[in-house]
Amino acid sequence: PTTPKSTEAPETTSSAPPVNGTTAATGATTTAAPPATTTRPLPQGYIPLYPQLLQPSTAETHTFYMYRVQNDADYAPENQNMANLAGALWYLHNEIVINQGVRRFGKTRIQRFKVRTKATQPMQAVGMDFGVRYAFDGGECTGPFNCERQFQHYGYFIGCNLVDEFPTSQWARQNFYPNATWYSLPGKCSTMRYNKHTPRCEIEQPGGACDDPTGQGNCTYSYEHAGDILIDELEGLDMPFEEFAAGGGWEYNNGTDHGVHMSFWDDKYNATACEDRVDAARDLFRLRYPDDPADEDLPAPPCDFDFDRFFAWATKPY
Repeated sequence: PTTPKSTEAPETTSSAPPVNGTTAATGATTTAAPPATTTRPLPQGYIPLYPQLLQPSTAETHTFYMYRVQNDADYAPENQNMANLAGALWYLHNEIVINQGVRRFGKTRIQRFKVRTKATQPMQAVGMDFGVRYAFDGGECTGPFNCERQFQHYGYFIGCNLVDEFPTSQWARQNFYPNATWYSLPGKCSTMRYNKHTPRCEIEQPGGACDDPTGQGNCTYSYEHAGDILIDELEGLDMPFEEFAAGGGWEYNNGTDHGVHMSFWDDKYNATACEDRVDAARDLFRLRYPDDPADEDLPAPPCDFDFDRFFAWATKPY
């Protein structure tokens, strides 16, 4: 798709002004000329490294749900890490509900997005729908390795990994959520934090979000909000969280593998208990959105990222 022309003013660069003073030859006072300004017109659209990234791909289009553990703020899932439902529950269990008296980062809900994805032709050439799953910090892609180098080669691919595999293999043998998966959705200007974006960056690095994925380098996924569920409701909490915490409640204590005045998160290392928690979240989405397809009605494609095939083209450092 053609990127619309920016309405922002063009970027400018200024040469260093001469210094006011006197000439060596005459001693006459001189006045500096105004600094020269060179206008650099903004690029007119996405210019990929390979022309085939301007063409639609032959990849299959997939439609499925992605989830995000979120606070009360609403913003797009671009330049964000997402998950399947098991991956979202793993994140909640290991990062969010573990502190006594407070739920970390103010998380209140699990958001659901209906996404459509289509891999680029270079991704198809190596037999994958998904690339490496990148981490995003404040909207900036932080690796592993060099994000932009891979985006230039493959286009703005969707990344995935199983929670206990690269690049988070430190969780091997510590995950009991079935098929827990994380995703990355590259957006505009992913080399910079959200508050550092420029018009030039947003044009030169357009990301993969678009209305109807074609598999072109800048059109690999679309998304639409598909509801949310409250964490309190999932846990069966029948009072405000602050009241629960003030009464000595603790969602989950890593040291005892149990909660205090709550049992929803007990037995983290039990696969059956973890699967039951995922089923509880599915049931709650089904209850709240009975007219929408259920999670199992839109199965996600397998996370087919393969390190050796993906990085085979590149010399180290990746």
